[in-house]
Amino acid sequence: MWNNNLVIDAVAHGFDFRPENRAESDWMTPGIYEQFGKRGFWESLHVAYESRKPGYILSWEEMAYGWTASDLADAYFGESDVDVIVYHEFGIHGLFKNGVSPWEPGLELKKAYPDRVLLYAYVDALEGPKALEQMEKRAATGLIDGFKVHPANGTVDPVTHQTRALRLDNPEYAYPIYQKARDLGIKHIGAHKTMPIGPGSTAKDHSEDMSNAALAFPDLTFEVVHSGWAFLEECVLQAMLHQNIYVNMECVANLAVRRPRRFAEIIGEFLYAGMGIEDRLFFATGVPTQHAQPIVEALANFKMPEDMLEGYDYPELTDEIKAKIFGLNFARMHGIDPAERLAKLKGDEWTAKRQSTQGRLVEGPWQAHRDRMATEGKVLQHA
Repeated sequence: MWNNNLVIDAVAHGFDFRPENRAESDWMTPGIYEQFGKRGFWESLHVAYESRKPGYILSWEEMAYGWTASDLADAYFGESDVDVIVYHEFGIHGLFKNGVSPWEPGLELKKAYPDRVLLYAYVDALEGPKALEQMEKRAATGLIDGFKVHPANGTVDPVTHQTRALRLDNPEYAYPIYQKARDLGIKHIGAHKTMPIGPGSTAKDHSEDMSNAALAFPDLTFEVVHSGWAFLEECVLQAMLHQNIYVNMECVANLAVRRPRRFAEIIGEFLYAGMGIEDRLFFATGVPTQHAQPIVEALANFKMPEDMLEGYDYPELTDEIKAKIFGLNFARMHGIDPAERLAKLKGDEWTAKRQSTQGRLVEGPWQAHRDRMATEGKVLQHA
């Protein structure tokens, strides 16, 4: 909770880069796992942007070691001010057998803490009819709140040596996904964009295809995940033009910790554009990409630099807007009453633990994950 307001982290993951989760294929190029996992997630996102306070930066072995529901619950609800998380299953089965962020930890979290967890199920649109069957299977659990799509699944054409990719406005493959979601009564779609998925051209990572999807399915909501990380001007224009496109700031909010001026530029452009965008901005971190608490604190304390207020005419990031970003916007989209949800959470097991959070953080963050590694006595070799 922040300022008596609900805090919702709109993207949580349960990474699993362990060797036993790696897929094997004839197309694999040397160093592909290092490029995707160690360099792509650990070096480029975690080490580069995580808080420099003692204990926050994970070793590669710690990042790679499969994250459990208990690890994530403790990191979020015991070590941060986040009240509710949205677990995103993250496939990329061309590289990882059970996905980068497998289904099981998210399902376990949702069952254990239904008032604290929402669940987005991964859909691989490149699988065609099989993807629609998978959507039905996930929906049959009665536990999912949205679907997550990616423009690539980690496979490469062995003849052309190009990443197999898909525009997410493709009428043959993508639109049936959205229609199926509509038919299943699940109206929320999260789309990974503006941050590369695997090697090859970044054309697949551009967000423009989501505009056509939003136009074709006006009754669905489309979260452009990582919106503004790259292609900032285009992402702003897109949010201006389409009221059912939402700005999911996974990894963008994280910039407030160590690159506050870059964060100021991104959030400033969205706010300056107007068109109701301040009502469609979502706080998200992608834990364990970074620990949530330093990001919550950085956003809570953030002030637009004076020279950017004057030189760019950016508006100030007021407490009212921060409250919207932290949780009110996402809660409204999902029909959650913030006051009712906070009242429900008041008496659960994590509320009592949070009273001792400050003492816990002195010892160090990520404690449950590190304790489990020590108990299991397993340390991975660098990929």
